[in-house]
Amino acid sequence: MCDLIAASGVNFRAVACPSFLHNLLNHVGSIREQGVFSMMADPDLKAPAVAARDIAATAVRLLLDGTWTRSGEVACLGPEGLSPNDMARIVSEVLGTEVGYRQITGAAFKERMTGFGMSEGMAQGLVDMFGAKNRGLDNAEPRTAGSTTPTTFRQWCEEVLRPAVTG
Repeated sequence: MCDLIAASGVNFRAVACPSFLHNLLNHVGSIREQGVFSMMADPDLKAPAVAARDIAATAVRLLLDGTWTRSGEVACLGPEGLSPNDMARIVSEVLGTEVGYRQITGAAFKERMTGFGMSEGMAQGLVDMFGAKNRGLDNAEPRTAGSTTPTTFRQWCEEVLRPAVTG
């Protein structure tokens, strides 16, 4: 969609984000009840992830900046690359209890999504996207001072995840 808008000739900036930290909130129940979260991601693949507030701050900065022209992307990569195993370790430390990571297959993920009522096509699209992420999609954009946002995963866990899990 961003390519279509950019091709129209309007001045346009897309905020390009890899994974969102807030997606881990989808796993609050399994973290609380089973001490585990599950995704398709390779357990050891380090990739950037960003907090919603950092995306919002970037968007506000761009909206208030009337000096730019043309089109392009502005990356928001968070301050660090983390693997799901790194995330499980940090979540465990913040919650004070062991939390593990379990990689699931694309077929299992698709079954879960369609079980929640998602269409077959949309579920397959997500499987394909997560497959691309495992092949390095989220690491395509180089980290720079301008693309590095401030909120660490640990900080986000302390301020957002822990209250969701314990509340």
